Order: sequence, then structure tokens, then C-alpha cells
Amino acid sequence: MISKNTNSPRQSIVFFGTGQTSLEALQCLSEVFDIELVVTKPPASNSAGKLFKNAVQLWAENNSIGVVNPSSKADISTLISSAQLSSKVAVVLDFGMIIPKDVIETFEYGILNSHFSLLPKYRGADPIRTALINGDATTGVTIIKITPGLDDGPILTWAEVDCKNYNAIELREKLSSVNCALLPETIELYLHGQLDAVDQDESAVSSTKKTTKQDGLIDPKKPASELANEVRAYAGWPKSYIVSNDNTYIVLSALASKQTAARGELRAEGGKLYFGCSDGSLQILSIQPAGKAPMDAMGFINGYQNIIGK
Repeated sequence: MISKNTNSPRQSIVFFGTGQTSLEALQCLSEVFDIELVVTKPPASNSAGKLFKNAVQLWAENNSIGVVNPSSKADISTLISSAQLSSKVAVVLDFGMIIPKDVIETFEYGILNSHFSLLPKYRGADPIRTALINGDATTGVTIIKITPGLDDGPILTWAEVDCKNYNAIELREKLSSVNCALLPETIELYLHGQLDAVDQDESAVSSTKKTTKQDGLIDPKKPASELANEVRAYAGWPKSYIVSNDNTYIVLSALASKQTAARGELRAEGGKLYFGCSDGSLQILSIQPAGKAPMDAMGFINGYQNIIGK
């Protein structure tokens, strides 16, 4: 940790970000750095056509920080080149747009990015779900200098996180907390010339795929362990769900079990709820019928006996 001189002026940074994780990073960075400018996606409209600013923009405006809203790569270049910025470094996190090379080169020290995996593992937009789907015991946060490529820039720092007992919602929160400790210190070390960027090992690269709503449908042809991983990975969105008699039931938590049950059917045994799959069953711990409140397995067994085998 760098010892801080309280009499020295704070460094300024430019921040690119849009989502909830961006907001959390921006808030923690603002405790250490002056935020010169926030770059975030334009306000989105709902079905009635009303525009809504994202939480990052609202926070920046509430703290009297300038905001720009590019809608394309060309917009980013135009807005940054005309902003007459003094910051030597920028940070991007959960921005949702590729930053062009000319913008990266605007900053003397480039642009840093926090990626929620242990790069070069799981490049791409969905590293948290991918780690959980694959049943990884650990994941982490990696801070890199960005390039025009996808998550392929040289590594500055990283931190490892145990992820065996988390679902996607909980793991994102854990990784965000770790990032809020790691990122400000990394920036300071980097600006003081105390970090050397290390190229990623291209032979160890793996990538993520885009998750769709259909991915949440629980497939009884899959093994129980894979389905249990999916329930954790798809928590929040797209959610793991079973469709029975045209009704949808969201599985909120589950374990792999060796208990037998007919493939694709719900079965109650000893006060426990099982969904048959290719090797044993998925033991459902909590479940939510469409339009209803979440309930534990026993509550579901008592209330939905018409769809449960014995």
C-alpha cells in the first residue's frame, strides 16, 4: 500500500460505465480520486416512451460531475476529443460499448478495466455465470490495461475469490466488493510507476457465450450436478425454470442428488422435492410458481400435489 501524502492534490480520472457494478466502483473510486467526467449510455425509454437515466448518471449529476452519453463508438471519440480532459488515466467497467483506440490513446496512462474472472480465463461479457456453470471452485477480479480487443490487454493486478457456495447474485456482490478494495490501490500503484503490466498467456484463453432466456429452461437430459450449477448461475436472470401443464416454476435453489425420479418429473419423497434428470435428480430447496411468492420444498409439496408424483 502506498503511503498517502494528505497535502498532495488528488489525481483525477475519467470513468466509463453504465450498470450497477459500475456505480459501486464509481462510488469507491470517488473516495480516492476526483472524477473529472463520467461517460455512460444514453437514457433508455420504457414502453410508454418515457426516458430514464441510469443509476451511474444520476449519481454523477447528484455529485455535480459532468456526464456525456455516447450512443456509438464514433460518439465516444467525438465527445472525448472535445472534452479537453486533464486526467492521465481512465477506468472502464460494465460500460456496454467497445472503446476505440483513439480514445484509449487520449490518456497518458491508458484506460484500466476490472474484469470479473482470472484472465485469460473467461474473456467476454458473462464471466460470472460461466464460472458457476462450469462448477469452478475459484474465480476473481483481474485489472488490465485495455486494448481495442476483447479483454486481451496486459494484466496489472488480480485477486482470487472462492465461489463454491455463491449464486450469481451473491458472487457479483462479492466480486464487486473485492474490486472496490483492489481497483483504487491498483490505480495509485500504477500511476506511481510501481506496477508492471504482464501480457496474458494466449495459450490459456477461454471465452464466454451470451446467455439467453431459453438457457434457463431446466433440461432433464442433463446430469444433476450440471443442473445444480445452472440454478446458481442463472439466479437473477434468466432464472432456472420448469414448465409443467403450461405453468412456469422458477427453481431458486437446488442440490444434486442421487435420489431417483422419473426423468422430467417432480417427485416428493420424505418431505423433499426432486426433479428427475439423467443421473439421479435435482433436489429443489426453494421454488417460485409464476405470480406467487417463493416457497420452500414442503410448502410447494403441500400446495401443488396435482403436479407432483409420489
